[in-house]
Amino acid sequence: MFVSTGIKKLDNVLGGGFPSSTAILVSGGPGSGKTLFALKFLLEGVGKGEKCCFVSLNETRNELLRACKRIKTLSSAEKHIGKNLAIEHIPLGENITMKKFIDIIASYPKIERLVIDNVNKLLIFSDSNRGYRLHLSELVKHLKPMGCTLLLCETRGEDIDTGNGESFECDGVVHLSFLELEEKPMRTLTVHKMRYANFDPKIPHEFVINEKDLILTKTKII
Repeated sequence: MFVSTGIKKLDNVLGGGFPSSTAILVSGGPGSGKTLFALKFLLEGVGKGEKCCFVSLNETRNELLRACKRIKTLSSAEKHIGKNLAIEHIPLGENITMKKFIDIIASYPKIERLVIDNVNKLLIFSDSNRGYRLHLSELVKHLKPMGCTLLLCETRGEDIDTGNGESFECDGVVHLSFLELEEKPMRTLTVHKMRYANFDPKIPHEFVINEKDLILTKTKII
């Protein structure tokens, strides 16, 4: 069973979408489109009547809704708040531990699509890289029974994770980056890993974000 990503071309690339009951890492540098990609994924679920939640360790609800208003297909987000879409901002503080964060996620009602932005911040809750990896593994294990979860991760260059094992713990890895051209940088999307799906790995596709929508081009970038 597959969960539609909200981007038709990506669904085709993956043979139907993200496999259900999985945790997918969406990695990339600043400005690569991770947050908008995740919001598109959630609003696809909202349109199907699914319960969806965005947990933000970065931007506030108002900041995320403001970003949605820039793009036509995301502009309806605000009217779904309090119905089948929740946007929860968890500010970082000294009194928040990794265990408490996991307890917060566990206390949520049954949801079918979840986004956590971004998983890097969970390093702050751990006393060591090893502790972070152990807690991340525990978190992913808890999340998998849900329909599908996206864990956003900020990375450098072409790195697909922070070097702390996020790509190994997750079932899939979608990396967003920039292809440097003479005219202007071009956003690209590359699927590096996807358990339970048949796809061509490590082939970058042009990833377009404009005022209307988020799309992949029909042709692959060679």
